[in-house]
This record gives sequence, C-alpha cells and structure tokens, in this order.
Amino acid sequence: MPRVKNFMQSALLILAAIIGVLLIYRSGQSGATLLVHAGAGIRPPLDKLGEMFQKETGVRVDYSYKGSGCLLADICLSKKGDVYIPGETFYMQQAKGKKFITKDRIVAGMTTVLIVQKGNPKKIRGLKDLSRPGLRLGMGDWEAVAAGKAAREALTRAGVFKEVQKNLVMSALNVIELGNAVKLGHLDAAIVWDATAALYKKTEMETISLPDEHRVYSPIPVGVLTFSKHPKEAERFMNFLASDSAAKVFQEYGYSVSKKKAPAAEKKGKA
Repeated sequence: MPRVKNFMQSALLILAAIIGVLLIYRSGQSGATLLVHAGAGIRPPLDKLGEMFQKETGVRVDYSYKGSGCLLADICLSKKGDVYIPGETFYMQQAKGKKFITKDRIVAGMTTVLIVQKGNPKKIRGLKDLSRPGLRLGMGDWEAVAAGKAAREALTRAGVFKEVQKNLVMSALNVIELGNAVKLGHLDAAIVWDATAALYKKTEMETISLPDEHRVYSPIPVGVLTFSKHPKEAERFMNFLASDSAAKVFQEYGYSVSKKKAPAAEKKGKA
C-alpha cells in the first residue's frame, strides 16, 4: 500500500507539473512582444486583431498609435519597433526609401467620404458645397495624417481646395477627433475615411459618398521594420493581418479587403 500511495502522489505531482507548463505555454508568457507603430485612425480593428493574434500565437502586440507622419518621425528618431502600419502607402514608401522596411504587403483599404451633422442642416451634397460662406469644415492635418493628405487630394480633384480653406476650422492629428466633432455639432462637415464613418450610428451623423472622380482610395500597408528584435514574429503578424480571419474583422469595421489572402497565422511554438 505505501508503494501505491507513493506512486499516486508522484503521478499527481507530475500531472500538476504538466498542467502548469501547459497553462504557461497557452497564456503566451513564453512569447515575444511586438511594438507596432500604427495610424490612429486604424485603431478599432487593430485592437481586436492584436488580441486575436496573441490568443492564436502567444505573441503579444503593443501599439503606438499616432498620425502616420508622426509615427515615421518617431521611427526615424528611435530606430525601435517591429511593425509599421501607416494609413497610406505614401508613408510606407518613405520608410522603404530610408531602408526601414524588409517586407511589406497591403492588408485592407479605405475611401474618402463626407460626414455631416444629423439631418444635414447645411444641405451639403458634395465637396463643392464646402466653400459656402460660414461653413465649419474639419479635415486631417495633411502634413501628418493620411486622412488629411487624402482629403486635400479629394478637394484638389474637385477643383475647390483653395476655395474651402477659408472654412477650415479644425486640422486634426486623429481622424476620430473629426468624427466626434461632427457628432457633437462643433463641425458642419468633415472629410474622413468610410471606415471612420462606419464607427458612428446613422442617428449620430450622415455619410455622403463622393463621386469616383473625387474619391481617394487608400490601401493600408503593413511592413516589417529593419531593426525588429523579433523579425519572424513580426512577419507572422503581418501575414495574419492579411489572412481571411483578419479580413472579416476589417470588413466588420467598414474596411475593404483584397480577395487574395495569406495563410492563417502559425500556431504557438512554430517559428
């Protein structure tokens, strides 16, 4: 009997040790932590996708959210980080020109739209209406925010960029700020992404689509940074953002996605 008792105790200790190891393994404590520089306007889907990626792979994702141009300035100064996700290919091209990117790919896209106050009291129908006297317009800072650069391009295509500048009362470093300002009645209109407009209920504001000749489409690129301390995990995260499971999340938040997708992220323990 003593031998049986000792055997049972040993077996229970071994089982407890195995369970403990499995719990640690599943919790991702042995995984790396990625620093991801990402455009603030893309935050809603990226927050959810970061959690999904950690659950699937054990690799934690920490984001630094700012305007796309501000992020590039941070990267230039710090030379730190694993992944760069600006809201526009223009900034990715700049990063590649500085030899900061080893690999990159497009994972989703956004299109410029107009948002106006609930009920559209100013009867705004398009970009040309934004030059009316006394109108309060908001757009992103075109020197630092992808949405601002796209808004300037849309207004230029419509031939009214110079005319509407007199009505520009808000130049934001975060496209979400524009949505909130329209919702609260501080702005009559703002030029934002369709994915930004999708964050708000139809009872909070109205969205006006732009004609093809004025609309600006912006692909969302993801790049692995040259000085990443975890390049394999960083590339795995990039491919995860281009997977079918990630596409569903992007679409849920109003983004368009490519039909060509990468394989799902590798499971924990696979390099």
